[in-house]
Amino acid sequence: MRRSRRPQQVGDRDALVSICMDIADRRQDVDSGLWQRMHRLLGEVGVRAVVPDGEPFDEKLFEAVGRADTTDETLQLTVQSTRFCGYVDGHRLLRKPQVIVYRTEEVLRDA
Repeated sequence: MRRSRRPQQVGDRDALVSICMDIADRRQDVDSGLWQRMHRLLGEVGVRAVVPDGEPFDEKLFEAVGRADTTDETLQLTVQSTRFCGYVDGHRLLRKPQVIVYRTEEVLRDA
């Protein structure tokens, strides 16, 4: 018979997941090996990193934190890069990925 987790265990797990996410964020530009290890460890407990590079921007799923100007209209509102990845725990969104989005308006207006 499998016992369900007690509320304290769930809280402890959530706290550890949050700490791992924070460490991954702080080290991604400095220590890519540790960043990858944190994501591997998070994956082992069911937490998936979300890096939507190249996907169409969806404000319900992503948080735009910057723009990348382009003259290529096919890239309009496409995620250029991910500044901080998002995280999903099972079906629960822990954090939206923070992304840079391609935009054409500024470039075309200045031409």
